[in-house]
Amino acid sequence: MLGVIGQLLLLSAFAASALSVAAYFAAARAKNTEPLWNALGRVGWGAVTLTTTAAFGLLLYLLFTKQYQYAYVYKHVSNDLGWYYTFSALWEGQEGSFLLWIVYTSFVGGALLIWSSREYEAPLMTVFGLCQAFLVSMIVGLPVGPIELGTTPFSGLAEAFPEAPVFQSNPGYVPPDGQGLNELLKNYWMAIHPPVLFLGFAAMTVPFAYAVSALWKRRYTDWVRRALPWTLFAIAVLGLAIAMGGYWAYETLSFGGYWAWDPVENASLVPWIVGVAALHAMLIQKKSGRGHKAALLLSVLAYMFVVYESFLTRSGILGDVSVHSFVNLGLYNQLLIWMAVIALVGFGLFAWRYRELPTPERESFALSREFLMFCGVVLLTATATVIIVGTSAPILGQIFRDQPSAVPAQFYDRWTLPLAIGIAFLAGLGQLFWWEKMTVERINRALRVPLALATTSTALVLLAAPFVARTIRPGAGSPSSPTADAGLLSGLGGTWSVYGQSLLLLLLTFMAFFALYANGAVLWRVVRGNPRMAGGALSHIGFAVLLLGVVGSAGLEDPLQVRGAEGEKRDYFVLMKGEPRTVDGYRMRYEDTERTEAGRTAYRLDVKAPGGETFTLKPVAYKSGEQWFQDPAIKTFFATDLFVSASPREMQSDLESEDEVQGAGGNPPGGQLTMAEGDSTTIGNGAFALEFTEFNPQVSSPRVSDSAKIAVAARMEVTNLQTEETRRIRPIYLVMQDRSQKSVQSVIKDWKLAVSFNGMNVDSGKAHLKITGAEVPKQDWVVVQASVKPFINVFWLGVLILTGGFVVAMGRRVQDLRFWRRRSS
Repeated sequence: MLGVIGQLLLLSAFAASALSVAAYFAAARAKNTEPLWNALGRVGWGAVTLTTTAAFGLLLYLLFTKQYQYAYVYKHVSNDLGWYYTFSALWEGQEGSFLLWIVYTSFVGGALLIWSSREYEAPLMTVFGLCQAFLVSMIVGLPVGPIELGTTPFSGLAEAFPEAPVFQSNPGYVPPDGQGLNELLKNYWMAIHPPVLFLGFAAMTVPFAYAVSALWKRRYTDWVRRALPWTLFAIAVLGLAIAMGGYWAYETLSFGGYWAWDPVENASLVPWIVGVAALHAMLIQKKSGRGHKAALLLSVLAYMFVVYESFLTRSGILGDVSVHSFVNLGLYNQLLIWMAVIALVGFGLFAWRYRELPTPERESFALSREFLMFCGVVLLTATATVIIVGTSAPILGQIFRDQPSAVPAQFYDRWTLPLAIGIAFLAGLGQLFWWEKMTVERINRALRVPLALATTSTALVLLAAPFVARTIRPGAGSPSSPTADAGLLSGLGGTWSVYGQSLLLLLLTFMAFFALYANGAVLWRVVRGNPRMAGGALSHIGFAVLLLGVVGSAGLEDPLQVRGAEGEKRDYFVLMKGEPRTVDGYRMRYEDTERTEAGRTAYRLDVKAPGGETFTLKPVAYKSGEQWFQDPAIKTFFATDLFVSASPREMQSDLESEDEVQGAGGNPPGGQLTMAEGDSTTIGNGAFALEFTEFNPQVSSPRVSDSAKIAVAARMEVTNLQTEETRRIRPIYLVMQDRSQKSVQSVIKDWKLAVSFNGMNVDSGKAHLKITGAEVPKQDWVVVQASVKPFINVFWLGVLILTGGFVVAMGRRVQDLRFWRRRSS
């Protein structure tokens, strides 16, 4: 019964949205204002708001009361799911996330736009209502001939799985438990990130609707003043949501990064970048009467990319290349039609009105704030273009191959880094131009202090931080040999392949410092004069701090490494239970396991930092179904984070080979032992007794190569417990001149038993042994990956300052709009 009510609510919402669009369209087309049509449009929109809100509340009720007879509930919750994660279950699936987006759009349109748009109401709500109607159609579940319009969250389980044998014999069967929430989403950030993201998507509809309405009604100027607060609100909320998703990835996905250039991550980033470009184009138009075309086109494009993001995420087209994609529910064609209609309305009107759009009598001077802002708009648009091309590679690649793959992260790094340098420079220079009519002399005077401070700060980074050592690309090329073999150009190419990334990061650091100091000077002057105007300088400061955080956390990241058996460095190492180990100055000891509140296994690691501080980290690793999940542990210092993840021995299959763990200096199961002098144990299921008598650092044996720098033997006795015969063996551990490690095996042929001496722990006096031919007792150990992330908190601080700047600017624009309305009324 409740499912039928929910379905009726969605059908009513779809009909009401269509009624509202039709009524507002009639009102907009009327030569004189028709109060009746506007009133009917408002009634329709009110009905949309009420029915979608009721459907939202009903779906929440079904989830919280575990009504497993409904497919959506069965797929996304389970009996053991806590109440706080049940909210996450609502937007885990396509239907629930669409419903959340619809509810936001309903309140943005009804509670805010209708109330504030006044004479723009009819055309604005026609466009806005059209977007809402498409959203509601995605979940209405209405059969139209042979196809079904959307997929409803209120369908019954038997209806969703009609071929299941259990429903053939018992149509009323209700499962005792559900499938539960995706383990990766059991994180508090996933309880707040999607709601904020969809609020940003709903808000991004407003500047689009204003731009289309302006084109429709030929009001090419005054729409900007109305759209500016909404644009600032949309990019503030959307940017904050993207940062929340980044922190979720940082805490949950165990790769230790907040951004992986995932296609779905990019698809939410592009509307934000285009929205920022549209904001600056609007400011140019409002200030100087120029840039009408750019402001209109970018406002349309920002929402267009929101729709395109939905297509990428929900059509299933990126299901093989993104961990974020929803499953394909057959909405491919419907999403494609939505995108085509939005493009036709926005770009079609723009092309139709193009010749009518205002054109400035003269272009901006090169030494003007307007010109610099326009250059920034161009660079932001170019950045968005690069990202969307890379994101769309799996789609574009289908033209040339059957199974195209996503482009690597290096593609984005290579193309966006130079653009970011230019944007940072303009972010600093543009605000300085705000204050005076600039000449070359005034420019030199304004730039003198910020450039000097930026140069000094960059020099300090080079002196105080291992910048070059961490950012060059060893092995990427040889700057000398290509020059000799293939000429000057090849030599320059080889040099750039090694040092180019480092030079670009250094230049980005310099430009970020320049933007920081330039906008800091502007902010100081603004705060002392008119604090309401501080939003621009504050947001640019946040952007500069954010860039410094990116360089510090990504460019200067330092994984804790050990040297492998062949001399190569590995960024993981093994900790035996109870055995301390020092890696890159951090002394770690795996103490024991414990259970978290969620019933997962945490691995308690006692850590002593190079500075002497001691603390305990508890990374989590657990298996759900056939898949392992890891929740890293993070220790935050003033300037760095220590990021640690742990893989227990049960995850051995996730490593490439047993030899890799041996090279890390560890002791995986399957013939591995750690013993100290005097230790004894049984092997081979009790067939042999093994006793480690002593180390012998004075090795004289023909089996030791002359190139060995260090040779240590382990004197051991093996007793056959069946025959009571004892044999002496002496495996040898070698450190070669090139610091590589080798082992000389000791073999008892007639017993088919061999012992290799893989390494030793000097601190504990223990030997790491590999036994061949006999099973050994399993030992408890974890594989640890750890990384030091300098200035990661600078990145998060930059996000907060940037968002705060947008909020301050939004408050100013709201006040300006109110003042303008009072003056014009």
